[in-house]
Amino acid sequence: MFQAIKTLNYQFLFVFLCFLSVFPNQADPTSKQKDCSLLEPGVPSEYLLSRAIYEQIDGYQANNRKKTAEAKLGFENSVSFLDKYHSCLKEKGQGPSAQSAEIQAQNYLELGNPGKAWEWSEIAKQNTKEVTKELVILQMRIRLREQDLTKATEVLEHDLVSFPNDPDFLYLLGNLYFERKMWNQSLLYYTALSFVIERRDNHSKYKYITAKSLGELNYKLDYPKIAIKRYNEYNSVNKNDMEVLFRLAQIYFVLGDFKMSKFYLEQIREKNSRDIDASHMLAEIYFLEARDLAPQFFDTLKNEKKIPKDGIIPILYQLVNGRTTGLDEKLRNFIKSNPGRLSPRVAFLELADKLNDPDYEQINAETAQYAYEYRQYGLAEKILKRGKHRLNSTRLEEQASYLEKIANCQEMLGQWNHAILSMKEAIVLSSDLEKKFRMRFRLAYLYLQGNLKKEKVSVDILSETISENPNPTHYYLRGLSYFQLEKYKESINDYTQAIQMDPTNPNFYFYRATAYDKLKQFPETESDLKKTISLNPNASNAMNYLGYLYAEKDMFPEEAKQLLTQAVTLEPDNPAYQDSLGWVYYRKKDFNLALLHLNFAASLALERGFEDPVIYEHLGDVYLAKKDPVNAVQFFKLSLSKDKETSNKNLVSKIKRVEKEISE
Repeated sequence: MFQAIKTLNYQFLFVFLCFLSVFPNQADPTSKQKDCSLLEPGVPSEYLLSRAIYEQIDGYQANNRKKTAEAKLGFENSVSFLDKYHSCLKEKGQGPSAQSAEIQAQNYLELGNPGKAWEWSEIAKQNTKEVTKELVILQMRIRLREQDLTKATEVLEHDLVSFPNDPDFLYLLGNLYFERKMWNQSLLYYTALSFVIERRDNHSKYKYITAKSLGELNYKLDYPKIAIKRYNEYNSVNKNDMEVLFRLAQIYFVLGDFKMSKFYLEQIREKNSRDIDASHMLAEIYFLEARDLAPQFFDTLKNEKKIPKDGIIPILYQLVNGRTTGLDEKLRNFIKSNPGRLSPRVAFLELADKLNDPDYEQINAETAQYAYEYRQYGLAEKILKRGKHRLNSTRLEEQASYLEKIANCQEMLGQWNHAILSMKEAIVLSSDLEKKFRMRFRLAYLYLQGNLKKEKVSVDILSETISENPNPTHYYLRGLSYFQLEKYKESINDYTQAIQMDPTNPNFYFYRATAYDKLKQFPETESDLKKTISLNPNASNAMNYLGYLYAEKDMFPEEAKQLLTQAVTLEPDNPAYQDSLGWVYYRKKDFNLALLHLNFAASLALERGFEDPVIYEHLGDVYLAKKDPVNAVQFFKLSLSKDKETSNKNLVSKIKRVEKEISE
């Protein structure tokens, strides 16, 4: 858990106490008037407040010196003086001030009484005209002392709109959600913090810890390339963080980039010659990817005395050196105990090939499946091609199955044309009608991927398939193809056919709604989006779509807010949803909340590697509504520069109008 942030402003207190130290001497000694029954004549009640502050400072200083007993006494004395001060105020018909209540809350927190601390912090909040950052963080610390991370988070989020660009707030929220293992929410706040650092405080103390946190979060949320970028940003300054170097090696391993994985593992070995984990992972990579170099590397490990007696490394060492005696049993036992490991399965497949095992085909299929699940698509493709090569030329159906799987690997590698060729060959070889229908569907899907832009081919394949085997998923995919061809009526007809055959599938209604929207048929769009949500209460895409439509049309503002708040709760790190929610607040004229969510949207989009002109235009609109034309025109121009596909005449007009306003 992060360290608590102290909220005492010592510079202010020094001036305040200097003032109080001379204040009693300025009273008229002849008046003998009592300010309070607890005080001598001529002594103001503020004297008690000053003593309370002095005692509290003594308590903090004793804490810094690790003098626990002295610290406790200081805080107890401060409580006592404040109790007297508040009694004096009560005699005069006054309540505690925001300042005295906050100091009392701090005392009780330090004394380990979070209940009383919270009571006094609430009194401070009620008596202040404008809640301070220090008071909010104090309340967060109280909730942390109660070990309630949820309430600590709620405290910060409640007042975040007042401190939207405060690095401490954003860091604490990112940290709290990380502690709660709520990765999407944590990513949201760390991304916003990074956005603030880059634009406002490039020398922030949080800069590199934020980069490391974003590396970890993007890794957990399956954005490996962004994780690499963030880890490298951190690594540029912290070059000897072995944990980060190892994580980079793991990410590249998952991406199938063994070359870069080896690069980081070798760095670890250079920096820490005693490291075992990096050496063993490197050995497995050599085994999987560079078999000609594997024997030499394993010999190096042997010389370094890094080949243990047990585990997978001695088994692989035996195999790369051509000693197969007893390996079959060793590998079977290891795989049984470690079913999720890839390298022993690859080793077992290689052994089965060497020994001409009659179960080779089954072992090949299982190994390829594990490689695919590990996202080692290149390795999976290589394994499957080896299995297909071993087949007798007459076994056409089995060859078709191999080709279908090979096409799946090529698809995941982004090799669309190769995948299409493999799938076409599989369709020709297969005589199984059901399999042909499945593979035709996949082929039609492949024509829609990447930059192929062959929607018409996809439509033709699906039309032929539908004529032979009407199926809701085939209608659904043809509907998507028609949509991409901007044939929205045909798209609606196909989605309707799919719905008639399967009326419980929420996706069919959602995509029909998008086609209705293109034709400006709002009642039908609204109806289908509502149906989508009723069938799938977690359909955040439908919630966002409907909420944004309501906002655009100035309809049902509360329902729009509710829909979009729910969508953001389900996917807080979705820039489109944050943009929509910000736009709803803009429509409600709550411009501060609008800016908060629109800045979230902009920072999240940047983190994903793109800049959305719509978000920037929305930001410009909000600044314009806040009578800040300078910022407004800046974001309008940014939006125009990022909109490469269309000429936004309305935006150009807005820029000219605002620039004229600035110049007048």
